[in-house]
Amino acid sequence: MKTILRCAVPLLTVAGIVALAPAAMAQSSKEKQLYEAAKKEGQLTWYSGVLNQQICDEVGQAFSKKYPGVSVHTIKTTSQVAFQRLLQDIKAGDVLSDVFTTTDESHVAYLEKKDLLTKYVPENEKGMSKVLRGLDPNGYYHVSWVGIVALVYNKSKVSAADAPKDWPDLTNPKWKNQIGFGSPNYSGLIGVWTVAMQNAYGWDYFEKLNKLNPLIGRSVDDPITTLNSGERQVAPGNPASAFRSAARGNPLAVNYPTSGTLIDPSPSAILKGAHHPNAAKLFMEFLAGPEYSKILAKNFEQPLRDDVPPPPGAKSLSDMKVLSPKLADIEKELPKIKEKWRDTFGN
Repeated sequence: MKTILRCAVPLLTVAGIVALAPAAMAQSSKEKQLYEAAKKEGQLTWYSGVLNQQICDEVGQAFSKKYPGVSVHTIKTTSQVAFQRLLQDIKAGDVLSDVFTTTDESHVAYLEKKDLLTKYVPENEKGMSKVLRGLDPNGYYHVSWVGIVALVYNKSKVSAADAPKDWPDLTNPKWKNQIGFGSPNYSGLIGVWTVAMQNAYGWDYFEKLNKLNPLIGRSVDDPITTLNSGERQVAPGNPASAFRSAARGNPLAVNYPTSGTLIDPSPSAILKGAHHPNAAKLFMEFLAGPEYSKILAKNFEQPLRDDVPPPPGAKSLSDMKVLSPKLADIEKELPKIKEKWRDTFGN
C-alpha cells in the first residue's frame, strides 16, 4: 500500500511506530534470543522420516530464508531407517541429528524413557490445532506432520451420492471387487487405521471386507494407483496423495468419514547432546509455526494450524471429527492384529 507523503514527518512518526512495533516485539522475544544463539551455531541436522526429499528441502530453504545464517542439513529416509541410524549415532557417542522426526511415536517415546531427548515446548504450539497440542504431556516431543486415512473414490466411476460416507459403508456388498487398501504388515499408517477400525467395529469388520475380494497392496498409497486406473473404485486412503493426484487431472475425490477420520500424528524431538541445540529449538518453533503449515498446504499435505487454509477440497483439522488411537493401544493391539490380518487376508 502506498503512503501519500503530505505532512510526511508526523505521518511517518506515527506510522513508523505502528509498523515497527511488531518487529520490536519480535526482537525482544524468545525467538530473537534463539536466533542470535542459533546464528553462532550456524546450522542444524534434521533426520526426517516424513514427507519427501523435495518438500523437506523446501522446508529447510524456507527456514534459512527466515533465519539467514542458519542452514538445515536434511537427511530424508523412512522413519525406521532414520531411527536405526540415530541409535547407531548414539551408540557411537556422537549425536549427529539435532532434530528427529518420525511417523512412529514409539520411537520418541523410547528415546524419552532412555533420557535421550531434550525437553522443549515450542511457543508456536499454542497456535496449532487443538487436537495436536500436548502429544507428549511431558513436553519432550511435538507433532510435526499428520498422517490421515479417509475415504477415497474414483468419481468417474462412483457418484458423490453413491460414494461411501463412513467406514461401515465399505462393507456394503455393492463394493465387491471394487475395494483396495494397504496392509498393516507393511504400512504404519494402515496399522494405526486397523487398530482404530477394530476398536470401533470389532474384527468382524475385516471379515466382512474380506468377503468382498479386496485388492490388498502394501502402502496406504497403493490404492491411489488402482483407483486412477479404474481397477478399483473405493479405498481407505491418504487424502494428501488423492488431492495431489487429482491436481494432475486424475478423477479422485475424498470423503471425511462421519464417525471419524483417522489421524496419526508424527512427532519431532530434539536429541540430548545435539551439536546445535539452539538452532534445533528454533527449528522446532518453525515446524509449529504458520510458514511450515503453508508449505504443507501448498504441497497438498494437512496444515497443522487452523489459521492456515487447507488444500482445495480438504478440511481443516478443527472441522474434522477425528479418530486417533493412543500409543499404548497401538503398541498393545497391533502385533495381534498383524497375525489376525494374515489369518484373514493371507498377507
